[in-house]
Amino acid sequence: MILEILIAGLISFLAVLVSGQFLVPILAQIGLTAQDINKRTRPILPTSGGLIFMLGLFAGTLALIFSANYIVNTEINVQLLLLALISAVAISMIGFIDDLIGGKIRLSRENLKKMASNYALFNGGIKQWQKPVLTLIAVLPLMMINWGTPVINIPFIGAVQINQVLFTLLFIPIAVIFSANVFNMLEGLNGLSLQMGLVAFIALGLFSFHIQSYTAFAIAVISVGGLLAYIYYGSYPAKILPGDSLTYLIGGAFAITVIIGNMEALGVILLIPWFAEFILKARRRFHANSWGIVQRDDRLKSPHGNKIYSLTHIFLRTGRFKEWQIVSLLTVVEVVVAAIGLLIVW
Repeated sequence: MILEILIAGLISFLAVLVSGQFLVPILAQIGLTAQDINKRTRPILPTSGGLIFMLGLFAGTLALIFSANYIVNTEINVQLLLLALISAVAISMIGFIDDLIGGKIRLSRENLKKMASNYALFNGGIKQWQKPVLTLIAVLPLMMINWGTPVINIPFIGAVQINQVLFTLLFIPIAVIFSANVFNMLEGLNGLSLQMGLVAFIALGLFSFHIQSYTAFAIAVISVGGLLAYIYYGSYPAKILPGDSLTYLIGGAFAITVIIGNMEALGVILLIPWFAEFILKARRRFHANSWGIVQRDDRLKSPHGNKIYSLTHIFLRTGRFKEWQIVSLLTVVEVVVAAIGLLIVW
C-alpha cells in the first residue's frame, strides 16, 4: 500500500512537470497573464498556475483509486479520497474564476504596452467578501459524508470527542474557508505559498504516516509530489504566477488533509505564520500588499514604509533583501514551526 501511495505521488510529480510544458504557453496565448511586479523589468507572465498543480492532484488521486480498486486492497478510504479531490478541484476553480475576471487580457502589442505601464489593469476580480462564500460551495462534498465520531487530539490533554453536527456544519467549513483564504493572503513573491505549503504538507505526510492515517497520508504525498514539480515553474524566477487558483488550492488541500487525518492540533501549529498574516492584514482591514517595490540592486522595499501589515514587511521594511531571500527566510520559518509542531504532537 505504501508503494502504491508513493507511486501516486510520483505520477502527480510527472503530471505537473509535463502538463506545465503545455499549459504555460496556452495560458499566455489566451491572454491569462499578469505582471511580475517584483522585477525591475516587470515581465508579463502567464498566471493561474493552480491549473497545473490541480492536474497533478487529479492524476495522482485517480491512479491511487485505480490501484485500490483493481490491483491491491488498501486501508485507504476511496470514497473519502474522491470527495477530497472534488472539494480541492472546486476550491481551485473558485480561484480560477477570480483569475479570469481579474487578469484575462489578450496578448496584443497594444495590451502588452498597457500591462507594462499600468498595474491597475489587474485589480479586478471577485470581491473579497465573496471568496469565502463561494469557497463554502466547495466544502459541501466533505460535509456530505460521515466517517465516524469526530475526535480532536489536543496536545497534553488527549483525545476530545465533539458533536458530529457541530463538526460537520461548523468546523469543516470554517477550517477549509480560513485555510484557503489565508494561504491566498500570504503571497506576492515568487514561490512563497508554494515553498511554505510544501513544508506544511511534508509535515502532514510524516505525521499521518506515523498515526497510520493512510488516506490523509495519500493526499499529503500526492500534494508533495505535485508541489515539488511545480517548483520548476513557480519558484524564483517564476515562469508562471500562481494566481488565486494555486493559493486557494494549496490552502484548501491543506485543510482537507488535516480534517481527514484527524490532525487538527498539528494543522493549527503549522498555520501559525498564516494566523500571524491574518492578524497583520486585519490591522489594515485587509488592504495591505505582501509584495515590494524593486530597488536598483533588485532588493525590495515595503510599499507601506516601516509599518508591518504582512510577514513579508518584516524584511521589506529594511530594503536589504532580494525576493528569493525573503521567500527562503519565510520558508525556514515554516520549517522551524513544522519541526516544533511535530515534536509537540508526536
